[in-house]
Amino acid sequence: MKLSNNNILVISTLSIMLVTGVGCGGMNSKRLRTIGAVIAVGIAAKLIYDMVIDYQTEQVSNENQVIDDYKKEHKQLPEEPVLVSYVSSLKPGDVVKVGSPISITSSLEVVRGSSKKDIEIKEKITIFDNEDHEKELKSLTKVVNKDTKACGAFENAFTFKLPKGMPQGIYPIKTFVIVDGKTFEPKENRMQLVINHDEYDEPSLRFVNNSNQSSWGNSTESLVFSK
Repeated sequence: MKLSNNNILVISTLSIMLVTGVGCGGMNSKRLRTIGAVIAVGIAAKLIYDMVIDYQTEQVSNENQVIDDYKKEHKQLPEEPVLVSYVSSLKPGDVVKVGSPISITSSLEVVRGSSKKDIEIKEKITIFDNEDHEKELKSLTKVVNKDTKACGAFENAFTFKLPKGMPQGIYPIKTFVIVDGKTFEPKENRMQLVINHDEYDEPSLRFVNNSNQSSWGNSTESLVFSK
């Protein structure tokens, strides 16, 4: 059986934990679940760290258009740049699969301040762990108006494919607009990864309950690889 890098990572992590004492005192259910959780987090972090995220942006309204629209409502420009509007969504939907294109699409509009003509608009994406929703797995920041340094309205997309081996679960994704170093309120989407194990051609980690009894106190579990 040929092992992938993901399985090598699983075996290496498990071996280290056993050698360093996690297995001392018996491999009971709690210890095995702890090992499984640590391995899953490590796999997700490594896979997403190596994952490529593509970014595309298109300007749909120029500086003069957004300034005119802003002045119609507010009479004059603000002193500092303002994020007029910002929305983002997950496509093709909240439920995703490994290997299929996933996009976070967004629309944003920024108007410059009266004191400064040139501004820098950035958009940032951060993907969080499916277990610890405060743990960042990957972030990417791109300049939206690199060519013009001007305000305007833009439509953008972060696109990626989740690699095989990602643990299933719900991964929060936040996107941010950053204007001249100021970060505005983020938008959040929740990406639910569903695994179809029949699609896998390599072993996966699972728990096996080695007892037919209903009491957890009288049962044992083991870690095995299955196809």
